[in-house]
Amino acid sequence: MSKRFVLGLMGVAVVISGLAGCGKTAAPKKEQSKPLNVTMPSELQTADPNKATDAYSFYMMRQTTEGLYRLNNSGRVVAGMATKVVKPTNHGKTYTLTLRHNAKWSNGDAVTAQDFVTSFRRQVDPATKAQYANRFATFVNYNAVQTGKKQPSALGVKALGKYKLQIKLSQANPSFNYEAATEYLPVNQKLVKKYGSTYGTNASRVAANGPYVLKKWNGTKTTWEYVKNKKYYAAKSVRLKQINVQVTKDPSTAEKLFAAGKVQETQISGTTIAGVANNAQLKGQMRKTLTTAVTLQYFNPKNKVSANAKFRKAANYALDRAQLTKKVNQDGSQPLLNLVAKGVTKDPNNGKDFAVSTGNYTRHNDAQAKKLWAQAKKELGGGKQTITLLTNDSDGTKNVAEYIQSQWEKDMPGLTVNISSMPLQQQINKMFKQNFDVSMFGWTGDEPDPTTDLNLFMKGNSINFANYNDTKYNQLMTAATTETNTKKRMSLLKQANQRAMQVGIFNPVYQQAQVNLVSKKVGGIHYSTFSVAAQYRYAYWK
Repeated sequence: MSKRFVLGLMGVAVVISGLAGCGKTAAPKKEQSKPLNVTMPSELQTADPNKATDAYSFYMMRQTTEGLYRLNNSGRVVAGMATKVVKPTNHGKTYTLTLRHNAKWSNGDAVTAQDFVTSFRRQVDPATKAQYANRFATFVNYNAVQTGKKQPSALGVKALGKYKLQIKLSQANPSFNYEAATEYLPVNQKLVKKYGSTYGTNASRVAANGPYVLKKWNGTKTTWEYVKNKKYYAAKSVRLKQINVQVTKDPSTAEKLFAAGKVQETQISGTTIAGVANNAQLKGQMRKTLTTAVTLQYFNPKNKVSANAKFRKAANYALDRAQLTKKVNQDGSQPLLNLVAKGVTKDPNNGKDFAVSTGNYTRHNDAQAKKLWAQAKKELGGGKQTITLLTNDSDGTKNVAEYIQSQWEKDMPGLTVNISSMPLQQQINKMFKQNFDVSMFGWTGDEPDPTTDLNLFMKGNSINFANYNDTKYNQLMTAATTETNTKKRMSLLKQANQRAMQVGIFNPVYQQAQVNLVSKKVGGIHYSTFSVAAQYRYAYWK
C-alpha cells in the first residue's frame, strides 16, 4: 500500500456535505462528564502501531497515539509530539526535530526521541514480521535492514538527545509530513521491552500519548472505551471524559441505535442510506464525505483463471461502475477511472486532476466482456470455470459482491462465481497467505500524491499480495522516486498508472464515500478529505 497499509471496509476529493458541528454553538471550555456513544464498523486488529494493518485500528490510534505531527480537525498537518513542523535539510533528505518536553505517556513516562527510534527500528526489523514495514521504505538503509544485510540500528533514524530526533532519507519524500502525522507513531519503549511481541494485544499492554487512553479492550472484544488521558500535554482542550465504542457491522442496526438515541455517531451504508434520506428527522443529521479511499480487486496470478489476462479484462469490462455506485452503494461513491482516486493531486503538466489526466480505463462494455471471455475460455481449455470472490463480511461489501457476481456470470457464460465473506482480519490473513482467487478490499491512502495508490503494485510491496513483478511498471516507479523535476516525475507516475491498468492485476472498482450519522446535540465532529476518522478530542455536547 502506497504509504499506509490499512485495509478498510466499504465505507482529495471533496466534502459533499457540511462539516458536522459547524453551527453557531461555541465549544464549551469545561470538561464534560456525559459519555459519547459511537460505533465502529469492525473489530480492532491490534493496538500496536508497528503491526496494525486495518483502517479501524488506525482510527482507534487517532484517539490514543500521536506522532511527530498530527492532523487537525480540518485534516491539515500541524505539530504533534514535535514542537513544530520543520523544513528538511540536505536537499529534502534530513529532518531534525525537537520534541515537546512536556509530553507524557499515560503511565507517566516522558515521550522521548528513543520511543520513536524504538518504534521505527522495531517495525523494519524482519523479526517483527510487520506486514507494513515498507512505510519506512524511504529511510536510509531500509532495504538492507529488511533483507538482513544490516541490523535495525542502521535505519536512518537516531536520537540526538532525549528530546531531539534525526531522520535521514535515501531520497526526498514529498509525503513525509503526512506520514509523520499518520504513520510514524511511537511506542512506549519500556512496555515494549516488558511485553515484547504481545505489546498492544490488549488495553493493559499499551500506553497512550494522545488525547485518550484505550480501556476495556481484551484483543477480541467488540466494545471498548476511550478515557481522557490526563497526562496528555493538551488535556485542557479535550472536553469529553469518555467515549464508549461498540462494533456494529449491520448499517440497519446502526441506524436504529442512532434513531433511538443510544449512539450519537455511527456509519451507515447500502440501502440504509436511502431510508435515512427519506426520514425527515434523520436526514439533517446525515453527513456524506467523498474520500480518497478506494475499493479494488486483486487477481491472484497464481490461480489458473485469474492468471488469464483476457479474463481479467473481461471482468473489468463487465462491471457497470456507474450503476454500482448509484444503485447499490447509494452513498455518493464514484467509479474509479484507474488506480488513483480523484482529488489526490493535480497533474502539473496540464492542470487536470491526476486521475482524469491518466484516462478512463474502466469503461463498461458488455460486448467486449463477452468477446474477451470467449477467448479466455478457449485458452483455459473450454468448459465451465469456477472462481471465488473473497470479501469481508460487512453488509455493504456483501451487496457489492453480489452485484459483481451477477455481472460476471451474465457476461461470462460458463463461469460460476462463488462469494466467500468473512471478518476483515481473516480476509487480510488469507490474502497475505495468497489463499484466494480474486479478493476485493478497501485501501485508505492519506497523502496528496499518486504514490499513495500506485505503490500498491510495486514489487516487494506487501499489498502486491502475490508479489507480481511487472518490469516496466517497476522501472517507471523507480525512475519517479529519483526524479526531482515535478513535471517529469508526474509524467512517469502517469505512465506507471497506465501500465498498471494495461496489466490488470489490480482492478479498480470505486472511490469510496463515507456516510455518517452525527447527533445534532454534538458539536466538533468533522470529516475531511484525508481524515474520515472523527477526532473525539474536538467533540463536545452542545
